[in-house]
Amino acid sequence: MVRKAKEVYPLIPVRDIVIFPYMVVPLFIGRERSVKALEELMNRDDIKKELVLVTQKDPEVEEPDIDDLYEIGTIAHLVQLYKLPDGTIKILVEGFT
Repeated sequence: MVRKAKEVYPLIPVRDIVIFPYMVVPLFIGRERSVKALEELMNRDDIKKELVLVTQKDPEVEEPDIDDLYEIGTIAHLVQLYKLPDGTIKILVEGFT
């Protein structure tokens, strides 16, 4: 019996959108924890830049906790990343699982 180690992915909460597999979506990232999650992703040696996108139950919550997120999300591949002058980051992601 062969066991594979579980993957660990950075998680980014998203507001007002549900990302499904095979969707290609641009997102603007500005919250400090989300920016840190992207920085962690970019610092990995792994060629596959994958993250988990989970929709918030209430989009008005500025700093969502685990209870503020739905239980099911989508693993997505980071296609593009642009740092904007105002400190936010624009990413293009494609959901795949």
